[in-house]
Amino acid sequence: MPPRRRGPQVPYKAIADALRERLDSGEWLPGEALPSLRVLAEQYEVSQATVNRAVAELAEEGRVTTVRGWGTFVAGG
Repeated sequence: MPPRRRGPQVPYKAIADALRERLDSGEWLPGEALPSLRVLAEQYEVSQATVNRAVAELAEEGRVTTVRGWGTFVAGG
């Protein structure tokens, strides 16, 4: 069995955690759109694919809803 990985958190998990904190703080209200993947990628200095995976994790949790062609919105609105 390989050893457990130690060190920095997986990048998309770190972005998901940061987005959760912003959601929990009320920065974005239910029904409100999150910034685009491009904007979030620039803010966190990661690829859009990394942000996309983080947003997908939040969507799996029911925290956000993604509407193709429209964006990502805070759930509950």
